Amino acid sequence: MKQETWPAEELEQVPNCPVCAGIQRSRLYADLTDRVFGVAPGKWTLYRCAGCRSAWLDPRPNEATIGRAYENYFTHVAEGSVSTRPKSGLVRLLHSWLNDYKNVRYGSARSPASYGGRWLVPLVPSLRAKADAQCRHLGRVPAKGGRLLDVGFGNGAFLKLAGEMGWNAEGIDFDPKAVEVARSQGLNVRCVSVAELLERNEEYDVITVSHVIEHVQEPGVLLKNLYRLLKPGGFLWLETPNLESAGADRFGPDWMALDPPRHLVLFNPRSLRMCLQNAGFQEIVQRWNGMVSLSIYTVSSAMAKGRCAQDAVPQLFPPLPAVLSELEEMIRPARREFLTFTANKRS
Repeated sequence: MKQETWPAEELEQVPNCPVCAGIQRSRLYADLTDRVFGVAPGKWTLYRCAGCRSAWLDPRPNEATIGRAYENYFTHVAEGSVSTRPKSGLVRLLHSWLNDYKNVRYGSARSPASYGGRWLVPLVPSLRAKADAQCRHLGRVPAKGGRLLDVGFGNGAFLKLAGEMGWNAEGIDFDPKAVEVARSQGLNVRCVSVAELLERNEEYDVITVSHVIEHVQEPGVLLKNLYRLLKPGGFLWLETPNLESAGADRFGPDWMALDPPRHLVLFNPRSLRMCLQNAGFQEIVQRWNGMVSLSIYTVSSAMAKGRCAQDAVPQLFPPLPAVLSELEEMIRPARREFLTFTANKRS
């Protein structure tokens, strides 16, 4: 990546908190750069709201030009490509156990699947939490069928899984390259925004939003629009990085989930819950995506040592601090690396 600055005419100022509109703030980090994908020029400043304690970039790329920050994004590689397949024998074994558990628990058709996974996975809390989060804590598909919308579908992995589980699944994304990759896999996807779907009022039984809300300029507007798209009694699944996680405290400006300038706003448990409530959601429950802290620790440690995130090598036996972080996540939800929430629309 060239070290030029982001053109000033393509930036927008954000004096107020995008979550609560507060005006009191303090500078959290300055001179942040794109060290995860290495494609976005410029240095960025992250501010923290004195009220809701969320954080946001100011200035930030405007909506017309932010696509430049996604030129080498993970969504441009299809699931199952050489770069995304598990490598080691232990990883393959865990993968097959998880598949067996998901096939039995959620009705998927994952392969390969080792028969013992249905019993072994529930015995390991972090492993079961990982499998449940991969299936986004969904119930079985209703007998009459169910419509599911995945907003910002990534590389299409969950859309494929949801289809196996019996959902009538479709996805939307603003990135044309991601849409092209997903369509090449036969997935039902479109390059549109949530706002462009609002004529489909109360059409979906389930909406899932994985690591999207931190990328949008107006997170509250996004949640209100999602509420409109859900049927009465509909189910929302949402996940985003946690600014108050153990990793955020440990690594500070080297925490990989800062990811400027793609991550425009970062939440904490209280501010995300508030945002969901303001949009009208009820029965808001925090869930757990297990084993996340291990990968966050590996990448953030590499960045703290001056290496690129892409050069971080997963370890077969993670270091003790990473293991302790995983144990802390089990008993202290507020410290989890990811905020994984489910919520419902009023019936």
